[in-house]
Amino acid sequence: MSIPSNRFAQLRWLQNVLCVSALLGSLVVVGLGIMGVGVASGSLNIWLIIVGAFTLFLTVLVMTYLPLARKMESAVARQLGELRDMSDVLTKQLAAMEAIEENTRLSDAAKSLAHRQQELEALRAAIREDLRIEHWEVALNLIDEMERRFGCKEEADRLREELDQARGDAIDAKLRDAIEMVDRHFRGHDWEQAQREIDRLLHALPDHAKVVALQDRMATMKETHKHELMLAWEEAVRRSDTDHAIDVLRELDQYLSSAEAQALQASARDVFKEKLLQMGVKFRFAVTEKRWQDALTIGLELVREFPNARMATEVRDVIDTLRERARANAEMEAGSVREVSP
Repeated sequence: MSIPSNRFAQLRWLQNVLCVSALLGSLVVVGLGIMGVGVASGSLNIWLIIVGAFTLFLTVLVMTYLPLARKMESAVARQLGELRDMSDVLTKQLAAMEAIEENTRLSDAAKSLAHRQQELEALRAAIREDLRIEHWEVALNLIDEMERRFGCKEEADRLREELDQARGDAIDAKLRDAIEMVDRHFRGHDWEQAQREIDRLLHALPDHAKVVALQDRMATMKETHKHELMLAWEEAVRRSDTDHAIDVLRELDQYLSSAEAQALQASARDVFKEKLLQMGVKFRFAVTEKRWQDALTIGLELVREFPNARMATEVRDVIDTLRERARANAEMEAGSVREVSP
């Protein structure tokens, strides 16, 4: 802001006139005092000189400092104008900055909306992945975060229902596989392994109806299989099939109570006696026919199956002889084969 050059022009003109008038007047007074024209008293002349000199001094002093004062006032006015110009510029810049800030806030809001949508999509993808790999707890925490951060309550409720459905389907599928495994153990009569699988399922799903029913089902199947074995035992005894009867009895032994075992003791004794008799007959025929290897095999089986029988004691007495003859017979047969071979 420029300062006009004719500022206070009339005041400066009046000032100059007064200063010149005062200067001329003081000179006149001093001159009159010096010359003493028309003055009778000497002291008056001295006062005229003093007053004139003092007036002259004041006039010179005023004429000297007034230009300085005007320059100082002009500098102050110029600085004030510059301050006003700077204030106007700052005001305009402040308005521009406020506009920029407002635009920035709008831009940040737009970016925030865009980022919010991206974060929401990423959260949805993470929830889907956790559902796919059956990370149920992690997926549930992410769904809660979706509702808390983004306010998607309806979508969160829908995802929770989907999670419950997926988790239920996964549990049902695994339960079907586990029950099928238990059924295989049932069919193979592997009751110990079946019981371990049932215990594992009861620990994981203690209140599930299908799991609880497995225990009763196993008891029923064990009882059914026991009944089947009893029928097979009776049929083998009736047909005098001692080998099959003994095999059945060995399997049946794990199902029998003390009273049931006592009831079968007599028939079992008859079966084992008949088995011992049959093995004795086979052993004697093998010895008579000099089938030493067969005699050795039957003799070892007899000792193993009936270690306390008198016949087993007799076989143990000749077992070394049987081994020697079976070895000699084998060497002789091997020599014959070599002679026949070209």
